[in-house]
Amino acid sequence: MNDLLRWRDEHRMLPLLLISSLVLLLAIAAAALWSRGSIADMDTKVLGSRSSLQVAYDRVRTGQTSRPQLTQLGFDSTRLKAHSLSGLGVQEYFMPATSRDFDKLDPAIRGCFEAPDRCSALIFPMATPVPVDGFMAANAAPRAGGHIVFLLRNGRVEYKAMTA
Repeated sequence: MNDLLRWRDEHRMLPLLLISSLVLLLAIAAAALWSRGSIADMDTKVLGSRSSLQVAYDRVRTGQTSRPQLTQLGFDSTRLKAHSLSGLGVQEYFMPATSRDFDKLDPAIRGCFEAPDRCSALIFPMATPVPVDGFMAANAAPRAGGHIVFLLRNGRVEYKAMTA
């Protein structure tokens, strides 16, 4: 018993070390549970299920659907964190590598090269869900997914594309 008391007196910081270790362990567990919930929320904030997304995408009519109608169809650029491109951004995004590829571009895209002040684009990311299989999956970076592009000219959709 006397040896235990002497050992305790020599290691005064041991209780503080044990308490701080316990607090750190609880913080790690809470962070893992919290990030697991935010990954599930991220999946719903990007875009809905593939079938509902396809139905909404099919409802978009080129030349007819306006930007407010896109929001009504579920393509809300603020909620879904879409990238909005100006006319020059559209040119950078769609710029092909060769002149032969430029000739193959959709006429709506080439029209925006001629009048960039009337064009803009919305790019909606379609992230694939990150598997939540273990403790380290909570910190995994989301895999690159596809995207949906709407090219708007004078406020109406002139071109649409979906890549998986």
